[in-house]
Amino acid sequence: MYKRQHLERLAEDHARARRLAEAVNAMEGYTVDLDSVQTNMVYIDGKLGAQQIMAGLAEHGVDVLDVGPTAVRAVIHLHITDEDIDRTIAAFGAL
Repeated sequence: MYKRQHLERLAEDHARARRLAEAVNAMEGYTVDLDSVQTNMVYIDGKLGAQQIMAGLAEHGVDVLDVGPTAVRAVIHLHITDEDIDRTIAAFGAL
């Protein structure tokens, strides 16, 4: 039963990932290959570098994973809300 409920709401994660990707991609200093945003993962390349992005976002309570020298990955999951996406977008904007 749990798995079925989780699969049914997975579309919400995908929509939130897409919203995050589009918002961050529109910001100066970041690029997101929007065609690659097909699931709940968003890969973001930034001119600051992955370590600086991770540290800056952590100050805002946002966790991402470095996946390259200038790239980070954000994963949207069951416990991420629309408000969390808003906060994450604002955190990227503040860097």
